[in-house]
Amino acid sequence: MLLWPWVLPVLAVVAVALVVVGLLLPRRRRDRGVAVAHVDRMTALGAFRGALVRYRLLVGGALALALGGALVAGVLASRPAGVHASQQDDYKRDIVLCLDVSGSMVDVDADILAVYQDIARELDGERIGMRIFDASSVMAFPLTSDYDYIAAQLGRYERALTGQLSPEEQFNYLAGTANGLGASLVGDGLASCVLDFADLEASERPRSIILATDNIVNGQQIFSLPQAGQLAIEHDVRVYAINPFDFGADQAANELRETVEGTGGAYFPLDFAQTVPGIVDRVNAIEAGYIETPPLVQVVDRPGILPLVVLLLVGGVCIAVWRARL
Repeated sequence: MLLWPWVLPVLAVVAVALVVVGLLLPRRRRDRGVAVAHVDRMTALGAFRGALVRYRLLVGGALALALGGALVAGVLASRPAGVHASQQDDYKRDIVLCLDVSGSMVDVDADILAVYQDIARELDGERIGMRIFDASSVMAFPLTSDYDYIAAQLGRYERALTGQLSPEEQFNYLAGTANGLGASLVGDGLASCVLDFADLEASERPRSIILATDNIVNGQQIFSLPQAGQLAIEHDVRVYAINPFDFGADQAANELRETVEGTGGAYFPLDFAQTVPGIVDRVNAIEAGYIETPPLVQVVDRPGILPLVVLLLVGGVCIAVWRARL
């Protein structure tokens, strides 16, 4: 895009004017030809006068067409453009996968990751992130709508838990989860997952957590599970719990069930036949939030019919020159 788009049309006009002036000004010739007597008789003939008029009209027309073509070409060279703004609204949700990787859960975490992958495949367009926790919590990956990346990360953690990582992708999946006193600090883990949602006060996206834990706490927590549940309620976060060790009416399972149901979520045992569709149906049942994305501003070329005009003018010049036998 030129900084001064009027420069090219002005230069084109000046160039054409110089050409026209050069053609019209008398020029000295070294060979002035041979003098012929009684030329006035020939120039007085009607046929000669008609041919001379046609010649002058064709030359003048060719010059006019060339001038017009140069002007239009100059305008085209300045690239006339317009600004196009499009608003892309979105209606989506945010979901954080919250995984307990303590010793009591390590044997079933690979199965839970398989459930997480099934849930991610069933969802469409939601932003998904994951956090793992034991004595402390670590973000496995942030909220993103890149589903290829989500699938790759969940698959990588599943392979790590089953010991199937290739030599090129070896990593310590438990790094950062032992920086605390105790183990399986579920309340702290859930609270950290709640705080993973960006702009908790400003965002209108519905927020959900899918928490996988047996709620067997060993150590002193900053947040108890009910306190973490209250934090979720205060920030309009629904919590869905998956308990792989649901053996009936034990205290840990009851506390987990009461806490998540108090947030508007639900409690599930690790049942592949019911857990995935149950969670997906409940997440999809939540009305998606309206997300106003920034407008996409594009500067687009808008030449209109000017290229066609240039083509017609060039064609006219060619025809005029051919008819004038120049």
